[in-house]
Amino acid sequence: MRQIYKYCLYNLTKINNFADMKKIAIFLLLISMLFMACETDFEVNADWKEVMVVYGLLDQSKTQQYIKINKAYLGEGDAMQMASISDSVNYNPEDLEVKIYKAENVYNSFDTLFSYLEFYGELYKLKDSIILRDTILEKEDGLFATDENIIYTTPSNFFLTNNADEKDYILSIVNKKSGKQVWAKTNLINGLTLDNNSLMKMGFYSTDVLNPNATAPYEKVTTTVKWNHSKNGYIYQIIARIYYWEYYNDGTNTLEYLDWVQPTIHYDGSIDMHYTFDGDAFVNFISANMPAMQNEINYRNLAYMELKYTVGSEDLYTYMAVNEPFEGIVQERPVFSNINNGIGLFSCRFNKAEIMLFTVATAKGLAIEYSNLGFE
Repeated sequence: MRQIYKYCLYNLTKINNFADMKKIAIFLLLISMLFMACETDFEVNADWKEVMVVYGLLDQSKTQQYIKINKAYLGEGDAMQMASISDSVNYNPEDLEVKIYKAENVYNSFDTLFSYLEFYGELYKLKDSIILRDTILEKEDGLFATDENIIYTTPSNFFLTNNADEKDYILSIVNKKSGKQVWAKTNLINGLTLDNNSLMKMGFYSTDVLNPNATAPYEKVTTTVKWNHSKNGYIYQIIARIYYWEYYNDGTNTLEYLDWVQPTIHYDGSIDMHYTFDGDAFVNFISANMPAMQNEINYRNLAYMELKYTVGSEDLYTYMAVNEPFEGIVQERPVFSNINNGIGLFSCRFNKAEIMLFTVATAKGLAIEYSNLGFE
């Protein structure tokens, strides 16, 4: 800094005209700002403010529902190290009252025989409420603390009522110690109706492969599955779990699988929905992901495919979209949360599975073209 100051004084003695004075004036202004920046201490951490972080997806295909509740943190020191300390991210469960109300929007009509809850200017008739209890679930090792992975759960009979999918569900969390209240609302996805023929099989090779005179490469075919749109569903995804048998030299066998994840499908307004599996994509996935043969394995056989359908809400889609990895230069991330007085997501999804056998041609074609992987 002293060298810069001496440089300024030296140049002041060489001013010959008004233009030079303007340049020096601007230069001195920049230098003064530099001195101020050097001498000013900034307080990075603001005063502490309670921020509750909530995540939960109601799924009536599951017997129990889970809500994850944490607190945001900021302090002096290494944030990564603080994350590994359970007290930094967890509330004391004794301090929280966690409820879910089953409600019906009555659009401002009123009946004194029922209890009501006003939520964002709308009136809801309360049908039932449940208190969630805290429990500890095992969590894989990672950045955040694993010693106390606290989850709040509902009883297993939470959805065993008539017309569960016609109600609204209001989550209320009260910190009894600080008085902070957080709430959110969601509905449910109205099931999932599959529309596939009961005799249908997953076929990826043409029946030409069964002809003894046919030669490789064999023609691949597609298989299309169908279902009806679910009320309140916005995105759909299928995970095709490919089961196969491994037969060992000692006479034993095990059932193994590979998960073939398909792209998400957006609801397009049609009741009838479908997805087409491509034969070339199927064999390429098998080739790229099947574990290499081991000495103890004698051979392999295709078993069956389990189609695991998942339907998500529009809020869930939006949350996933804004949290996708960046691919461009701009690193500003939009923020999406439907938690009032907190941050996070409270929404819904629905899961359903369907077992599908493979065609004989598919098993035969795979055994011929990928005998190096042990298929017979």
